[in-house]
Amino acid sequence: MEEIKCFVKWTQRIGSSERNLGEASVFSAAELTPGVAITDDREAVAVGRAHGLKVHGTIWLLHRACDQGKLNGVAAGNIVDSLVATGMRLPCSGSNFDSYIRRHLGSLS
Repeated sequence: MEEIKCFVKWTQRIGSSERNLGEASVFSAAELTPGVAITDDREAVAVGRAHGLKVHGTIWLLHRACDQGKLNGVAAGNIVDSLVATGMRLPCSGSNFDSYIRRHLGSLS
């Protein structure tokens, strides 16, 4: 029952349109676990952060994987290009992933 109440709370905060149900479920899971929510929906990020949730995007996740030695910059760039090819909008392309990270998030390890 706690999970359902949490989901309803996030659908009210973010919106209950079909488009927002994914974010609401991710935010519910992140709150209950506790964990980090990953979404690239800027409005949802703002709502989540306003309510104290740790929220980041795909580029942050790939950067973290690089910092932890799980990916290198080339592999992360390939993932970015693959996601962009599906229609996902990201703030950088695969070819400028490394430079984007250095400018916005810090150096790659």
